[in-house]
Parts: sequence; C-alpha cells; structure tokens
Amino acid sequence: MSSGEAGRKTTSSLVGALTQDVGSLVREELRAAQAELTDKARQAGRGGGLLAGAGLLGALATASSAVLVQRVLDGVLPRRTAAAVTTVLYAGGAAALGAAGAAELRRAMPLAPEETLGTLREDVHAVRPGDTPVAGAGSQEPGPEGGPP
Repeated sequence: MSSGEAGRKTTSSLVGALTQDVGSLVREELRAAQAELTDKARQAGRGGGLLAGAGLLGALATASSAVLVQRVLDGVLPRRTAAAVTTVLYAGGAAALGAAGAAELRRAMPLAPEETLGTLREDVHAVRPGDTPVAGAGSQEPGPEGGPP
C-alpha cells in the first residue's frame, strides 16, 4: 500500500466522521427546536384559554345572570342605574381576563425557537473557515470612542 492510498483512506474516514458529526448536530438542534416550540405552544395555549374566558364573561354580560344582578340592584337603585352597574361589572371582568390573556400571548411570542436559532448561529460561526466564534454574537456594543469593544 502506497502512502497516497493511506492518505486517501484517512481522508475518507475523516469525511465520514464529519458527515456523522454534522448529522448528529442537526438532529440535536431539531430536538432542541421541537422542545422550545412545545414550550411556546403551551404558553400560547394558556393565553388562548384566558381569552376564551374573557369571551365567556362578555357573553354573560348579556345573559340571564346579568338580569339577576340587575333585579337585585333594582331594589336599591333606579332601574337605569342598576342596568349600568350590571353592565360595568361584567365588562370589567371581561376586560381583566382579556388583558391577562393578551399579556400571556405576548410573552409566548415570537413562536420561533430563539434559543435553538442562537446555537445554530454559533455553530455556523464555529464551522466557517476564517471566522472566529464570538460570545454573544450580534449583541456587541462599540467600545469607548466608537471603536471596537
């Protein structure tokens, strides 16, 4: 066996190992993205549930329970004032649940797997020839007098 053949076998084994490593890295990143998206979907589900509750309370504002509250208030307040108080009570509850649901949905956004995308960017920087990996890439601020940090 000549030294050229031995070099080719070594090169082919290196290429094979690289292919396996890249495949493993891609599978790991896909698993991380899936886990991150699952967490975000759970958060969005909670927000959606709160918004559904807000819709239910909004419907109750025009339903039979509103009539009950209004009739109780009719004994103490004039009829129009009792109707206004009843409407404000139910509308306030619906607004509170709606605000809580919207806040929960904002916390879940964006739905992109941000942590996984960050690690993918780091992997790309590490693999590119001539690039030096930078910790916290994209978040560097200029140093004093506008120069490098």
